[in-house]
Amino acid sequence: MHLVFVVNHVAFFVSHRLPIALEAKRRGWRVTVLTGQPGSESMERLAMKALGDAGVVHHRFGFGSSTLNPLRELWALLGMCWVLRRLRPDVVHCASPKGVIYGGIAARICRVPALVLAVSGMGYAFTGGDAAGWRRRILGSLITVQARLAFRHRNRKVIVQNTDDRNWIIRRHLCPPEDIELIPGSGVDLVALDRDSPNGKQPIVVFPARLLRDKGVTEFVQAVRLIRGKVSGWRFVLAGAGDYRNPSCVSRAEIEGWVSEGVVEWSGHVDDMTSLLSEASIVCLPSHREGLPKALLEAAAAGCAVVTTDAIGCRESIVAGKTGDLVAVGNIDALAEALLALILDTSRRQSYGTSGRLLAREKFGLESVLAAIFDLYAALLRRT
Repeated sequence: MHLVFVVNHVAFFVSHRLPIALEAKRRGWRVTVLTGQPGSESMERLAMKALGDAGVVHHRFGFGSSTLNPLRELWALLGMCWVLRRLRPDVVHCASPKGVIYGGIAARICRVPALVLAVSGMGYAFTGGDAAGWRRRILGSLITVQARLAFRHRNRKVIVQNTDDRNWIIRRHLCPPEDIELIPGSGVDLVALDRDSPNGKQPIVVFPARLLRDKGVTEFVQAVRLIRGKVSGWRFVLAGAGDYRNPSCVSRAEIEGWVSEGVVEWSGHVDDMTSLLSEASIVCLPSHREGLPKALLEAAAAGCAVVTTDAIGCRESIVAGKTGDLVAVGNIDALAEALLALILDTSRRQSYGTSGRLLAREKFGLESVLAAIFDLYAALLRRT
Protein backbone atom coordinates (compact mmCIF):
# COMPACT_ATOMS: atom_id res chain seq x y z
CA MET A 1 0.00 0.00 0.00
CA HIS A 2 1.08 3.56 -0.66
CA LEU A 3 -0.07 6.31 1.72
CA VAL A 4 0.37 9.97 0.71
CA PHE A 5 -0.13 12.88 3.10
CA VAL A 6 -0.90 16.41 1.94
CA VAL A 7 -0.36 19.15 4.55
CA ASN A 8 0.54 22.84 4.67
CA HIS A 9 4.14 22.35 5.76
CA VAL A 10 6.60 19.81 7.15
CA ALA A 11 6.58 21.14 10.73
CA PHE A 12 2.85 20.51 11.07
CA PHE A 13 3.21 17.02 9.60
CA VAL A 14 6.01 16.07 12.01
CA SER A 15 4.26 17.46 15.09
CA HIS A 16 0.79 16.05 14.34
CA ARG A 17 0.92 13.28 11.71
CA LEU A 18 4.36 11.64 11.81
CA PRO A 19 3.19 8.84 14.20
CA ILE A 20 0.66 7.74 11.57
CA ALA A 21 3.42 7.59 8.95
CA LEU A 22 5.67 5.57 11.27
CA GLU A 23 2.86 3.11 12.00
CA ALA A 24 2.17 2.78 8.27
CA LYS A 25 5.84 2.02 7.60
CA ARG A 26 5.79 -0.52 10.43
CA ARG A 27 2.92 -2.23 8.61
CA GLY A 28 4.93 -2.31 5.39
CA TRP A 29 3.33 0.64 3.59
CA ARG A 30 5.16 3.19 1.48
CA VAL A 31 4.74 6.75 2.78
CA THR A 32 5.13 10.07 0.97
CA VAL A 33 4.33 13.57 2.19
CA LEU A 34 3.45 16.55 -0.03
CA THR A 35 3.73 20.01 1.51
CA GLY A 36 3.70 23.68 0.67
CA GLN A 37 6.28 26.26 1.69
CA PRO A 38 7.58 26.53 5.27
CA GLY A 39 5.46 28.40 7.76
CA SER A 40 8.52 29.01 9.95
CA GLU A 41 12.15 28.52 9.01
CA SER A 42 13.16 27.60 12.58
CA MET A 43 10.40 24.97 12.88
CA GLU A 44 11.01 23.63 9.38
CA ARG A 45 14.73 22.96 9.91
CA LEU A 46 14.05 20.68 12.85
CA ALA A 47 11.09 19.04 11.12
CA MET A 48 13.06 18.26 7.96
CA LYS A 49 15.65 16.40 10.05
CA ALA A 50 12.91 14.38 11.75
CA LEU A 51 11.39 13.60 8.36
CA GLY A 52 14.73 12.38 7.03
CA ASP A 53 15.34 10.26 10.14
CA ALA A 54 11.92 8.65 9.60
CA GLY A 55 12.71 7.81 5.98
CA VAL A 56 9.62 9.55 4.60
CA VAL A 57 9.81 10.78 0.99
CA HIS A 58 8.96 14.48 0.64
CA HIS A 59 7.81 16.72 -2.24
CA ARG A 60 7.39 20.48 -1.78
CA PHE A 61 5.08 22.79 -3.77
CA GLY A 62 4.67 26.53 -4.07
CA PHE A 63 1.60 27.18 -1.93
CA GLY A 64 1.89 28.65 1.57
CA SER A 65 -0.36 28.69 4.62
CA SER A 66 -1.40 32.31 4.10
CA THR A 67 -0.42 33.13 0.50
CA LEU A 68 -3.13 34.35 -1.87
CA ASN A 69 -1.34 34.57 -5.23
CA PRO A 70 -3.82 32.75 -7.53
CA LEU A 71 -1.28 31.86 -10.23
CA ARG A 72 1.16 30.46 -7.69
CA GLU A 73 -1.59 28.47 -5.99
CA LEU A 74 -2.87 27.09 -9.31
CA TRP A 75 0.64 26.11 -10.35
CA ALA A 76 1.10 24.30 -7.04
CA LEU A 77 -2.18 22.43 -7.52
CA LEU A 78 -1.20 21.35 -11.05
CA GLY A 79 2.19 20.19 -9.76
CA MET A 80 0.49 18.17 -7.05
CA CYS A 81 -1.76 16.51 -9.62
CA TRP A 82 1.25 15.59 -11.73
CA VAL A 83 3.02 14.01 -8.72
CA LEU A 84 -0.09 12.09 -7.61
CA ARG A 85 -0.53 10.72 -11.15
CA ARG A 86 3.04 9.44 -10.97
CA LEU A 87 2.85 8.06 -7.41
CA ARG A 88 -0.52 6.32 -7.84
CA PRO A 89 -1.26 6.13 -4.07
CA ASP A 90 -3.88 3.87 -2.53
CA VAL A 91 -4.84 6.41 0.15
CA VAL A 92 -4.39 10.18 0.33
CA HIS A 93 -4.66 11.67 3.82
CA CYS A 94 -5.06 15.46 3.86
CA ALA A 95 -4.71 17.72 6.88
CA SER A 96 -4.40 21.47 7.62
CA PRO A 97 -6.62 23.97 5.75
CA LYS A 98 -4.83 24.17 2.41
CA GLY A 99 -3.76 20.54 2.60
CA VAL A 100 -7.43 19.55 2.76
CA ILE A 101 -8.47 21.88 -0.08
CA TYR A 102 -5.65 21.22 -2.54
CA GLY A 103 -5.13 17.58 -1.61
CA GLY A 104 -8.86 16.87 -1.88
CA ILE A 105 -9.16 18.54 -5.29
CA ALA A 106 -6.02 16.83 -6.61
CA ALA A 107 -7.19 13.43 -5.33
CA ARG A 108 -10.48 13.85 -7.21
CA ILE A 109 -8.77 14.90 -10.42
CA CYS A 110 -6.31 12.00 -10.23
CA ARG A 111 -8.99 9.46 -9.24
CA VAL A 112 -7.17 8.34 -6.09
CA PRO A 113 -8.99 5.26 -4.72
CA ALA A 114 -9.44 6.48 -1.12
CA LEU A 115 -9.35 9.93 0.47
CA VAL A 116 -9.24 11.05 4.12
CA LEU A 117 -9.83 14.72 4.90
CA ALA A 118 -8.74 15.61 8.44
CA VAL A 119 -10.23 18.92 9.56
CA SER A 120 -8.10 19.96 12.54
CA GLY A 121 -9.38 23.50 13.02
CA MET A 122 -10.47 25.90 10.31
CA GLY A 123 -7.37 28.12 10.18
CA TYR A 124 -6.86 31.88 9.90
CA ALA A 125 -9.84 32.50 7.59
CA PHE A 126 -12.40 31.25 10.13
CA THR A 127 -10.92 32.70 13.32
CA GLY A 128 -12.47 35.83 14.75
CA GLY A 129 -16.18 35.01 14.45
CA ASP A 130 -18.49 37.94 13.83
CA ALA A 131 -15.64 40.37 14.52
CA ALA A 132 -13.49 38.98 11.70
CA GLY A 133 -12.26 41.56 9.20
CA TRP A 134 -13.17 41.74 5.52
CA ARG A 135 -9.99 39.90 4.51
CA ARG A 136 -10.90 36.88 6.61
CA ARG A 137 -14.54 36.90 5.48
CA ILE A 138 -13.60 36.98 1.78
CA LEU A 139 -10.97 34.30 2.29
CA GLY A 140 -13.45 32.17 4.25
CA SER A 141 -16.04 32.40 1.45
CA LEU A 142 -13.43 31.41 -1.12
CA ILE A 143 -12.28 28.43 0.95
CA THR A 144 -15.89 27.27 1.39
CA VAL A 145 -16.35 27.21 -2.40
CA GLN A 146 -13.09 25.29 -2.84
CA ALA A 147 -14.10 22.88 -0.08
CA ARG A 148 -17.17 21.85 -2.09
CA LEU A 149 -14.79 20.59 -4.78
CA ALA A 150 -12.43 18.90 -2.32
CA PHE A 151 -15.14 17.07 -0.35
CA ARG A 152 -16.93 15.50 -3.35
CA HIS A 153 -14.60 12.52 -3.76
CA ARG A 154 -16.64 9.35 -4.28
CA ASN A 155 -14.77 7.32 -1.62
CA ARG A 156 -13.85 9.61 1.24
CA LYS A 157 -14.09 9.97 4.98
CA VAL A 158 -13.81 13.20 6.94
CA ILE A 159 -12.15 13.33 10.35
CA VAL A 160 -13.04 16.12 12.77
CA GLN A 161 -11.75 16.79 16.27
CA ASN A 162 -14.76 18.60 17.74
CA THR A 163 -18.53 18.75 17.23
CA ASP A 164 -18.50 22.40 16.11
CA ASP A 165 -16.43 21.56 13.03
CA ARG A 166 -18.66 18.54 12.38
CA ASN A 167 -21.74 20.76 12.45
CA TRP A 168 -20.04 23.36 10.23
CA ILE A 169 -19.42 20.71 7.57
CA ILE A 170 -22.99 19.37 7.78
CA ARG A 171 -24.57 22.85 7.60
CA ARG A 172 -22.67 23.58 4.41
CA HIS A 173 -23.65 20.20 2.93
CA LEU A 174 -20.02 19.28 2.29
CA CYS A 175 -20.68 15.64 3.14
CA PRO A 176 -23.35 13.56 4.90
CA PRO A 177 -23.06 12.95 8.66
CA GLU A 178 -22.39 9.24 8.20
CA ASP A 179 -19.11 10.01 6.42
CA ILE A 180 -17.76 12.12 9.31
CA GLU A 181 -15.69 10.51 12.06
CA LEU A 182 -14.99 12.29 15.35
CA ILE A 183 -11.48 11.40 16.54
CA PRO A 184 -10.35 13.49 19.52
CA GLY A 185 -7.00 14.93 18.54
CA SER A 186 -3.83 13.56 17.00
CA GLY A 187 -2.97 11.36 19.97
CA VAL A 188 -0.31 11.88 22.62
CA ASP A 189 2.53 9.64 23.74
CA LEU A 190 1.35 8.68 27.21
CA VAL A 191 4.52 6.73 27.98
CA ALA A 192 6.76 9.75 27.39
CA LEU A 193 4.51 12.28 29.13
CA ASP A 194 3.02 10.26 32.00
CA ARG A 195 6.21 9.90 34.01
CA ASP A 196 6.42 12.51 36.80
CA SER A 197 4.03 13.23 39.65
CA PRO A 198 1.92 16.41 39.42
CA ASN A 199 3.09 17.04 43.01
CA GLY A 200 6.70 17.59 41.93
CA LYS A 201 6.12 20.45 39.49
CA GLN A 202 8.12 23.67 39.31
CA PRO A 203 6.64 27.22 39.51
CA ILE A 204 6.40 27.61 35.73
CA VAL A 205 3.51 28.74 33.51
CA VAL A 206 3.93 27.84 29.83
CA PHE A 207 2.28 29.32 26.74
CA PRO A 208 2.79 26.40 24.27
CA ALA A 209 2.05 27.67 20.74
CA ARG A 210 3.25 29.68 17.77
CA LEU A 211 3.32 33.34 18.73
CA LEU A 212 0.17 34.35 16.87
CA ARG A 213 -2.43 36.81 18.08
CA ASP A 214 -5.07 34.21 17.21
CA LYS A 215 -3.43 31.89 19.75
CA GLY A 216 -3.95 34.52 22.44
CA VAL A 217 -0.30 35.38 23.03
CA THR A 218 -0.97 39.09 23.58
CA GLU A 219 -3.74 38.30 26.08
CA PHE A 220 -1.35 35.96 27.89
CA VAL A 221 1.35 38.61 28.16
CA GLN A 222 -1.10 41.26 29.35
CA ALA A 223 -2.53 38.87 31.95
CA VAL A 224 0.97 38.13 33.22
CA ARG A 225 1.57 41.88 33.56
CA LEU A 226 -1.46 42.08 35.87
CA ILE A 227 -0.32 39.28 38.18
CA ARG A 228 3.46 39.55 38.01
CA GLY A 229 3.70 41.84 41.05
CA LYS A 230 1.38 39.63 43.12
CA VAL A 231 3.51 36.46 42.98
CA SER A 232 7.20 35.73 43.39
CA GLY A 233 9.41 32.93 42.14
CA TRP A 234 7.20 32.06 39.16
CA ARG A 235 8.44 31.92 35.56
CA PHE A 236 6.21 32.66 32.57
CA VAL A 237 7.55 31.03 29.40
CA LEU A 238 6.57 31.52 25.76
CA ALA A 239 7.37 28.22 24.03
CA GLY A 240 6.76 28.85 20.35
CA ALA A 241 8.21 30.11 17.09
CA GLY A 242 8.22 33.84 16.49
CA ASP A 243 9.01 33.72 12.77
CA TYR A 244 5.76 32.17 11.55
CA ARG A 245 4.42 33.49 8.22
CA ASN A 246 0.89 34.40 9.15
CA PRO A 247 -0.98 37.72 9.19
CA SER A 248 -1.65 37.08 12.88
CA CYS A 249 2.03 36.68 13.83
CA VAL A 250 3.52 38.94 16.50
CA SER A 251 6.66 40.78 15.39
CA ARG A 252 10.05 39.76 16.74
CA ALA A 253 10.56 43.32 18.02
CA GLU A 254 7.41 43.04 20.12
CA ILE A 255 8.48 39.68 21.55
CA GLU A 256 11.93 41.00 22.42
CA GLY A 257 10.24 44.00 24.05
CA TRP A 258 8.26 41.69 26.36
CA VAL A 259 11.44 39.82 27.28
CA SER A 260 13.39 43.04 27.93
CA GLU A 261 10.55 44.28 30.09
CA GLY A 262 10.91 41.13 32.19
CA VAL A 263 7.30 40.06 31.74
CA VAL A 264 8.02 36.70 30.10
CA GLU A 265 10.82 34.41 28.97
CA TRP A 266 10.97 33.22 25.37
CA SER A 267 12.42 29.82 24.51
CA GLY A 268 11.59 29.95 20.78
CA HIS A 269 10.27 26.82 19.11
CA VAL A 270 10.64 23.81 21.39
CA ASP A 271 11.06 20.65 19.32
CA ASP A 272 10.48 18.34 22.28
CA MET A 273 7.98 19.69 24.79
CA THR A 274 8.21 16.65 27.07
CA SER A 275 10.93 18.01 29.36
CA LEU A 276 9.32 21.44 29.66
CA LEU A 277 5.88 20.00 30.42
CA SER A 278 7.36 17.64 33.00
CA GLU A 279 8.44 20.75 34.96
CA ALA A 280 5.55 23.15 34.26
CA SER A 281 2.75 23.48 36.81
CA ILE A 282 0.34 25.36 34.52
CA VAL A 283 -0.17 25.44 30.76
CA CYS A 284 -2.09 28.41 29.39
CA LEU A 285 -3.48 28.66 25.86
CA PRO A 286 -6.01 31.53 25.51
CA SER A 287 -6.62 30.72 21.83
CA HIS A 288 -9.47 32.14 19.73
CA ARG A 289 -10.23 28.85 17.91
CA GLU A 290 -8.72 25.38 17.55
CA GLY A 291 -9.43 21.89 16.29
CA LEU A 292 -8.35 20.09 19.46
CA PRO A 293 -4.99 21.60 20.51
CA LYS A 294 -2.37 18.90 20.91
CA ALA A 295 -0.46 21.14 23.31
CA LEU A 296 -3.33 20.97 25.81
CA LEU A 297 -3.70 17.21 25.41
CA GLU A 298 0.02 16.83 26.10
CA ALA A 299 -0.32 19.17 29.08
CA ALA A 300 -3.04 16.94 30.52
CA ALA A 301 -0.95 13.81 29.97
CA ALA A 302 2.02 15.51 31.69
CA GLY A 303 -0.09 16.33 34.75
CA CYS A 304 -0.26 20.09 34.22
CA ALA A 305 -3.19 22.25 35.28
CA VAL A 306 -4.68 24.06 32.26
CA VAL A 307 -6.14 27.50 31.67
CA THR A 308 -7.73 28.02 28.25
CA THR A 309 -10.63 29.77 26.56
CA ASP A 310 -14.25 28.78 26.12
CA ALA A 311 -13.60 28.58 22.37
CA ILE A 312 -14.19 25.91 19.73
CA GLY A 313 -11.68 23.10 20.24
CA CYS A 314 -10.26 24.49 23.47
CA ARG A 315 -13.27 23.73 25.64
CA GLU A 316 -13.25 20.08 24.48
CA SER A 317 -9.65 19.59 25.60
CA ILE A 318 -10.39 19.92 29.33
CA VAL A 319 -13.06 19.14 31.89
CA ALA A 320 -13.81 22.58 33.29
CA GLY A 321 -13.35 22.77 37.05
CA LYS A 322 -11.68 19.35 37.13
CA THR A 323 -8.65 19.40 34.81
CA GLY A 324 -8.55 23.12 34.02
CA ASP A 325 -10.37 26.42 33.89
CA LEU A 326 -12.15 28.20 31.02
CA VAL A 327 -12.27 31.96 30.45
CA ALA A 328 -13.97 34.00 27.75
CA VAL A 329 -11.96 34.71 24.59
CA GLY A 330 -10.12 38.03 24.88
CA ASN A 331 -11.01 38.61 28.55
CA ILE A 332 -7.64 39.57 30.01
CA ASP A 333 -8.93 40.25 33.54
CA ALA A 334 -10.60 36.83 33.73
CA LEU A 335 -7.46 35.17 32.36
CA ALA A 336 -5.30 36.89 34.99
CA GLU A 337 -7.71 35.91 37.77
CA ALA A 338 -7.75 32.25 36.67
CA LEU A 339 -3.95 32.07 36.49
CA LEU A 340 -3.48 33.82 39.84
CA ALA A 341 -6.02 31.55 41.54
CA LEU A 342 -4.16 28.43 40.37
CA ILE A 343 -0.75 29.88 41.26
CA LEU A 344 -1.92 30.55 44.81
CA ASP A 345 -3.69 27.20 45.28
CA THR A 346 -1.18 24.33 45.22
CA SER A 347 -3.67 21.58 46.07
CA ARG A 348 -6.03 22.65 43.27
CA ARG A 349 -3.20 22.70 40.73
CA GLN A 350 -2.15 19.22 41.74
CA SER A 351 -5.73 17.95 41.67
CA TYR A 352 -6.17 19.35 38.15
CA GLY A 353 -2.91 17.70 37.09
CA THR A 354 -3.92 14.30 38.47
CA SER A 355 -7.38 14.48 36.86
CA GLY A 356 -5.89 15.69 33.57
CA ARG A 357 -3.60 12.70 33.43
CA LEU A 358 -6.57 10.36 33.92
CA LEU A 359 -8.46 12.19 31.16
CA ALA A 360 -5.53 11.79 28.77
CA ARG A 361 -5.27 8.08 29.50
CA GLU A 362 -8.98 7.64 28.86
CA LYS A 363 -9.42 9.72 25.69
CA PHE A 364 -6.21 11.01 24.08
CA GLY A 365 -3.74 8.11 23.90
CA LEU A 366 -1.83 7.74 20.64
CA GLU A 367 -2.55 4.01 20.30
CA SER A 368 -6.32 4.47 20.23
CA VAL A 369 -6.05 7.29 17.68
CA LEU A 370 -3.82 5.19 15.41
CA ALA A 371 -6.22 2.25 15.65
CA ALA A 372 -9.16 4.46 14.67
CA ILE A 373 -7.31 5.93 11.69
CA PHE A 374 -6.14 2.58 10.30
CA ASP A 375 -9.65 1.18 10.73
CA LEU A 376 -10.79 4.13 8.62
CA TYR A 377 -8.21 3.35 5.94
CA ALA A 378 -9.31 -0.29 5.91
CA ALA A 379 -13.00 0.64 5.52
CA LEU A 380 -12.22 2.91 2.55
CA LEU A 381 -10.00 0.32 0.88
CA ARG A 382 -12.69 -2.35 1.22
CA ARG A 383 -14.98 -0.09 -0.83
CA THR A 384 -12.47 -0.06 -3.68
